[in-house]
Amino acid sequence: MHISSPPTSYGKLPKSNTTSSLGSTPAGYTPKVSFDTFENPMDDAMFSFTLQVKSEGYKRTRKTRVFLCAASQDESGQEALDWALECLVQDDDEFIVVRGFDTGELDKDTEALREDARDLMKAIGDKNREIDASRKLSIVVEFVAGKITETIERMIALYRPDSLIVGTRGERTFLQQVGQAVGTGVGSVSRYE
Repeated sequence: MHISSPPTSYGKLPKSNTTSSLGSTPAGYTPKVSFDTFENPMDDAMFSFTLQVKSEGYKRTRKTRVFLCAASQDESGQEALDWALECLVQDDDEFIVVRGFDTGELDKDTEALREDARDLMKAIGDKNREIDASRKLSIVVEFVAGKITETIERMIALYRPDSLIVGTRGERTFLQQVGQAVGTGVGSVSRYE
């Protein structure tokens, strides 16, 4: 698996609610079954809300690549998301966007988290159409409670992506410093595998 950043087993899943309507589905996309375990009283680490849409005419083929983008709500998360859509994702790829959040947020209004997920899904679909109106994608948005490193591990095990895209939060990693020192253009590379 390739891990990159923009330049600048599940065990047994808890019982979940499924939805067939995403509310604000991006134009030109068909919603698929989604999962919502926010109201489930099980282990906090299993709280998640999943939305999935597919462009009209999307077909998964042997050439389909799977991109997993950890997109936090901050600027680096948005840059990671935009960069992946602009530079990596191509026709008939699958684009999974995971946003982790603290389990303490589940004490608040979970409907607000669901609405944030729907808004993110719509924004991704709109951005994809803005970049290439004819590009057909499968888009999955995962909102998962818990530590982001554990969440990313679970998403990797679940989706088996070809690439992982993460924001840098403006911090320079050791690998970035080494890359600049030797002039390799390593960019932002996560040591997390």
